[in-house]
Amino acid sequence: MTPPLPHWLRDHWLVGASAAVILVLFATVAAHVSLWASIPYRGHGAAFSIIEIPEGTGASRAVQILVEHGIVQRSSLTLLYLRLTGRTRGIKAGEYYFTRPMTPGEVFDKIISGDVYYHRVTIPEGVRSDEVFAEFIRAGFGTEQEYRDLFRDVSLIADLDPEATDLEGYLHPDTYTLQKGARPKAIVAMTVARFREVFEASWIQKVRERGLSVREAVALASMVEWETQHPDENPLVASVFYNRLRLGMRLQCDPTVIYAMAMRDGFDGNIRKADLRIDSRYNTYRYYGLPPGPIGNPGAAALQAAVEPADTDYLYFVSMNTGRHFFSTNLRDHNRAVWQYQVKPFRPRKAASFRPRGRGN
Repeated sequence: MTPPLPHWLRDHWLVGASAAVILVLFATVAAHVSLWASIPYRGHGAAFSIIEIPEGTGASRAVQILVEHGIVQRSSLTLLYLRLTGRTRGIKAGEYYFTRPMTPGEVFDKIISGDVYYHRVTIPEGVRSDEVFAEFIRAGFGTEQEYRDLFRDVSLIADLDPEATDLEGYLHPDTYTLQKGARPKAIVAMTVARFREVFEASWIQKVRERGLSVREAVALASMVEWETQHPDENPLVASVFYNRLRLGMRLQCDPTVIYAMAMRDGFDGNIRKADLRIDSRYNTYRYYGLPPGPIGNPGAAALQAAVEPADTDYLYFVSMNTGRHFFSTNLRDHNRAVWQYQVKPFRPRKAASFRPRGRGN
């Protein structure tokens, strides 16, 4: 008969066997979790999905949100995977954008690193401030009242424009990337900061040498912005305005009349001859000099043209109906151009005489 194992040896063997079983079990579970975690998954049928992780969301709730939106597969292994990989903490709030099947590891790397989705809001060049704010409101950032209040806060530009009563002209057109929750105050500050970045410090001295303040230069740039669609014409248009100012001529800029009408909610998309007589300091057909302030928010090319206009003797320009303009130094040539490009092409042609041919009696 085989003698029994000593008590101490038997206990040691049992502990070793238990440890081995536990190790095998752990390895099996780990392998299973690893295999599950390596399979990309997308449970939503759309081309993309944007989800929001609210502030203060824990791992369990984050998993629930991801499962509900088809980002990760419903499984009891999800939380176990997070614990095994040490990812139960550090989940960052925000919106997240998913376009392709992703493994759980990729998904949680994304929301732990804070790779949030940014909304892109594009502000066209030249638009008025109310139109700038409408773009941000449409994208879900703030209310009209919030922007109306901020519009009157000129502290951001007081050093550049001591005469400013609002921010018209200083909300720089650009494409802005905004994280959900961005506040209107921060957005307005961002657009003004972009203006200050574009309007270089050296430009301030240049416009002063031309006898203009920063406010006047921005006003002139806002007029240039609306007069031509081609950046290469900007310096030429600016030169016309400078030459007219120098000679004491009215600027006669249609966009200033449109702005005056828009301020009174009277612009319906058309400008008529009677509108040129509207009594407003913004009406450069009626009043001499620059308007009292910008009529929109000019882009970089128009601002540079106002600072560095072309050296010309031009006093007039007229649309050639091609998107470009014909420039003249005198009224006679200008009138000829008006006839050629604006009058002649639209004159009704006389119908040719026509006598029906019929049988004689």
